[in-house]
Amino acid sequence: MDPQSIIDSLLRGVMIAGVNRVVFERKALFSMATVNQGVRLGAASAGYDLLVKPAIKTVSPQLGAMLPNGK
Repeated sequence: MDPQSIIDSLLRGVMIAGVNRVVFERKALFSMATVNQGVRLGAASAGYDLLVKPAIKTVSPQLGAMLPNGK
């Protein structure tokens, strides 16, 4: 996984956290809580891409092909 993918995962997490806080929680968009939640979501996404996806593809190529972007 290249650095650009990791940065993309982190920024996507911050974006999702921001939308969640504004739309569902009715809280301020620009706050450290938004950034903290976003980094946690992004780290979880990057961890999934780094650890879980390759393991699933190794164990069962058929399941790996069903994953999103299962190239």
